[in-house]
Amino acid sequence: MENFWIIIFSESTASIKTLFQSLIYFQSLMNVPTKIWNHEVREILGLGSFSLVFKCCNVKTGKMEAMKVYNSYNSYNRYNSIIYQGIQEIEMLRRLHCLDPDTCNIVKWTDFFYDKEKLCICFELLDQTLRDYMVDRECRSLPIPEVRSIIHQVTTALSHLNSIGIVHADLKPDNVMVVDRHQQPLKVKLINFGQAQLVSAINPDVPIQTLSYRAPEVMLGIPFNEAIDVWSLGLTATELVTGCPLYMGNDEYDQRWKFKTPEEFELDVRYHSVKELLTLDDLQELMEMDRGHQSGQHLLVDLIKRMLHLNPDERIKPAEVLQHPFFSLSVPPSSPAHVYIESSHSSASLPAVANYFKKKSYFCTVLIKNSPRSCHSLCFYGLFFFL
Repeated sequence: MENFWIIIFSESTASIKTLFQSLIYFQSLMNVPTKIWNHEVREILGLGSFSLVFKCCNVKTGKMEAMKVYNSYNSYNRYNSIIYQGIQEIEMLRRLHCLDPDTCNIVKWTDFFYDKEKLCICFELLDQTLRDYMVDRECRSLPIPEVRSIIHQVTTALSHLNSIGIVHADLKPDNVMVVDRHQQPLKVKLINFGQAQLVSAINPDVPIQTLSYRAPEVMLGIPFNEAIDVWSLGLTATELVTGCPLYMGNDEYDQRWKFKTPEEFELDVRYHSVKELLTLDDLQELMEMDRGHQSGQHLLVDLIKRMLHLNPDERIKPAEVLQHPFFSLSVPPSSPAHVYIESSHSSASLPAVANYFKKKSYFCTVLIKNSPRSCHSLCFYGLFFFL
């Protein structure tokens, strides 16, 4: 196997430690196993904070599969135990057995087993992550019809998870797989249930959600529910139409409390602002700059704003998303949640973007002026919230 470099951008010191341990395990795999149980390892598909993913051939069936391997590091605490993380994922996958993976847009898992100190979970082999799909297109915004299809399919998956009382808790482009990049219309599936929890038994002490997609209520340490997945979906939708993440920070302090002026940001990243955005409504202008006017852009912006409502109780629900006018133009063939939804006319107090930087760099500022309870300000996610 050829030598290569791996560059890691981590959220925290704990994540660096976990990734370092994973790399030690990865190095051992470079030299030893070409076969795990009844599977021949063909190539490495990905490296996560808790596991490695391989492309394998099942020697019994002759089919190619994706194998997720958890190794027994950090066993001193069950919530930090990677093996425990894998066991939790298997428990969630068992609960998903009542759902059709194809119509519900959820990855199909086929088996699990232990191999020495490794816990292995086998899944159907899919093409590439949504993030890689974006990178292949040089992180340009996707066409509105493609965005509509992706959001509808992911929302359908969330709606079905809600129907059985599960919150995914780590929705992001890395955890949405494109089934076949050459297939049109694009088919996607939700993967990675390692952080998923039952809504009825949410443990606020367990770290969840990747930093850049973390909901305000999770960041503030207050009670949360399945609405956190909708927040992450709103950020993912924004990324699809801008080409880069909306919020970003090197660590929780930077993400939550630190505020930079455009000049400070430019000094740090050496990029200059090319377009000033005062509110999320200006996302439509940004989309038109990149791809010209497309039908449904204003409806998409309205949907994103409803997904990014600061109050989780007022945030749009997955079943309501599927009823939004954005999908009335061309509803993708998918499995909707058959739940009656009354139309909601509440307007959200929404974040606003102050500056957008091309080439995946940006600076975000929020100024919410219409709240009557402006008693103090909180700089959060690089944004000012008036509470």
